[in-house]
Amino acid sequence: MIDKQRRAPAAGAVVITAMLAVTGCAAKKNDSPNAADVEAVYSDQTRVGEVNQLKSIQEFCGSKPLKVALADGTGDNAWRKTARAEFEDEARKCSNLTVMPYSDAQNNPQKAISDIKALVAQGADAIVVFPDAGEALLPTLREAFKAGVAIVPWTANPGGTPGKDYTTFVGHNTINDGRTWARWTCEHLGDTGGNVLFLGGTPGNTQSTTEIKGVEEEFAANPACRNAKLLNEPGKPIDTNWNPAQTQRVVAGLLTKYPKIDAIISDSGDGSLGGLRAFEAANRKLPLWTANDLNGFACEWKKRSAQQPDYNIVTVSSRTWIVRLALRKAVAAKQGITDGEPEIINIPIYEDSFDKAKQPRCDPALPSNAILSAELGPEQLKSIYN
Repeated sequence: MIDKQRRAPAAGAVVITAMLAVTGCAAKKNDSPNAADVEAVYSDQTRVGEVNQLKSIQEFCGSKPLKVALADGTGDNAWRKTARAEFEDEARKCSNLTVMPYSDAQNNPQKAISDIKALVAQGADAIVVFPDAGEALLPTLREAFKAGVAIVPWTANPGGTPGKDYTTFVGHNTINDGRTWARWTCEHLGDTGGNVLFLGGTPGNTQSTTEIKGVEEEFAANPACRNAKLLNEPGKPIDTNWNPAQTQRVVAGLLTKYPKIDAIISDSGDGSLGGLRAFEAANRKLPLWTANDLNGFACEWKKRSAQQPDYNIVTVSSRTWIVRLALRKAVAAKQGITDGEPEIINIPIYEDSFDKAKQPRCDPALPSNAILSAELGPEQLKSIYN
């Protein structure tokens, strides 16, 4: 079905613009009552698995005609548009599925609630939800679920309980992302070690706070990290709003504060572009750098690495394709078919400038914010940008 090593690096696509809505990152704050429950999802090994365990939707199409829908918390950026294209592409593989009109709540929690209620009233059998509004959506999700609709929130964890408030939750293992980035960083800092900073997104978002948990776990457990020093306060990402301009300002301040920075662990390729500009403006040597894959981030490496051969990067997939898993889970539930795929996916390394087999992929024919790990063909990607 897919390239198990690079997770179907189709021709690419799409964008992370800068804020929370843009990156598809979890909206819930880590100081909420259910924060520990959200974190526990990524540590529950009964729910976590690898990309090579993912299956074809043909196994779950069933025979009953179903109306399926994607309810987005916000949809006006290319990351979300790419995820929408992936959802619709996956649905087309089952002739008995009818895709209902897409709903975009425009970052308005009340509209998100009314959108879901409207889809239920219009006869939706299965709804995949990106719950940007977090726990505020739980009563609506629960109401739809109890009405017999398969409800699968994805990527942004709304809290609550699968099987009680909704069918299931699917996403990527953010703790594992943190460990992956930290492991790579420590390995390539070597015995000399060095100073490391972790850049997150919006204040308190659960993606960044669980990622830094993974970073800290790896630093504590991995002997290769013994001389690496994480400069963050314990458990606290440095907030950037995943915005390139804000990231540039934040990193400029860090460069003033720290005369020596050897590695940046970031969870945003888009934001990282601003961080790179800050290093350049300060005339500082570029450090090791991690991120999610982004065409522009790879192209910047290609441009700068010739002048700075010690500048190296690693990325994990920006995983717009996880919406496909969410749809499969929803369809299988309505068809009464067991879907044994994992719900939380460990995302493998997608690009690694140290690895000849995983060199950063720069496609100058696509926009800077294109995500090349999307499971979409060239013509599909072109249609997204029109």
